[in-house]
Amino acid sequence: MLLLTAMVFVVALGYGAGLPLLQLYLAQYLPEAPRSVVAWHVGMLGGVYTGALFIFAPAWGRLSDRHGRMTVLAAGFAMFLLGAAAAALAPNLTVVYAARFLAGAGAAAVVPTAQAHIDDISTPVERSRRFVLLGSASFVGFLAGPGFGSWFAGPIMGMPVGRMAAMTNWPALAVSVAGIPLLLLVVLQQSHQRAPISRDEIEQVSLERRRFVHASMGVALLASFSVGIFEVGFTLFGGQTLGLASSTMALMFVTCSLAMLAAQSTLLLEAVRRRINQRWMAAAFAASALALTFTFVVPDAAALGLLIAVVSTGIGMVGPVLSYELLERNTAARGALLGRQAAAGNLGQALGSVSAGALFGWHPLAPFWAAALVLGAGALLALRVWGPARDGEIAGDRLDISAHELLRRNHNA
Repeated sequence: MLLLTAMVFVVALGYGAGLPLLQLYLAQYLPEAPRSVVAWHVGMLGGVYTGALFIFAPAWGRLSDRHGRMTVLAAGFAMFLLGAAAAALAPNLTVVYAARFLAGAGAAAVVPTAQAHIDDISTPVERSRRFVLLGSASFVGFLAGPGFGSWFAGPIMGMPVGRMAAMTNWPALAVSVAGIPLLLLVVLQQSHQRAPISRDEIEQVSLERRRFVHASMGVALLASFSVGIFEVGFTLFGGQTLGLASSTMALMFVTCSLAMLAAQSTLLLEAVRRRINQRWMAAAFAASALALTFTFVVPDAAALGLLIAVVSTGIGMVGPVLSYELLERNTAARGALLGRQAAAGNLGQALGSVSAGALFGWHPLAPFWAAALVLGAGALLALRVWGPARDGEIAGDRLDISAHELLRRNHNA
């Protein structure tokens, strides 16, 4: 668990460290570009990273079922570190995009494979606690990332961030170096993994199960789309519309991570987990959508931080709840299942990042209007599709249990 949480932390740290610095980072490669072009590239860089997560997560999940969790973790984490180093040393914008894609392709292996390994070795009670721990490591890394990225070079050079353009490259290089010892430890853990699963175990899936999985993918996509929009949208809104400094923007993302971490920690409570249903899920979407409609009245950094906290609290619990629910009643092909959920979420985040960059060029508030509409659609999907599919799977499992009990009694008789 220590090794898994450390790896997830490093991946989140590497992603979070670059968020408040993206505009300064791009200024090295686009020195004379107008703000709208920089905004477009900010969104595209986020979209390339999360797009790679979407493309590769299902394949990594299937490979982890076939060849073992640690093997896939080692390969994916190595790709992530290589991509981070390449982004730090990139000579031009083309290499930057290629490096971001490579880093995203590697990162796609880490969280779903780590979750699958946890499910391999855990009881249901341990699984929920360890999932929260893993999610907390991700949020702490994301929380620490903006501060790390903004202030890493300041004390070393004795000058503020932005005075020296190359400073914005250092955090990614530092993350890639810090991850090398973890990579070596993963390689040494190759023998501590579950045996590969059989093809029969993968194919034995009921119709009710498939409906619930598909509904969960849809909910994950809409939730992550809104996350991608407001991550990039708030970066551009704070930097260009409100004129906030990089250090202030770092504090905004710290606020976001703290809110998500606090919300996710409530899942440690059994009383909370028992009450999760479609109405709870719809309320999380609706609360975040309502908060985004107030973006037009945000006057300063304090108000922006409060808005980010409210949105993050509502939407931050959706992903962990989906992972928990997907494995609650059926754990066949864990890696492939969690990989598909990650892919759906990453596709949504990639589309959200790209949309935010394009929409901001049209109107500074347009990304938040779009996110509010998508969150509203998520609330309806949770009520009308995800909830009934979940109830159908639960009812199907009860029928199966009753049938097995009847067969056992007949056999004993």
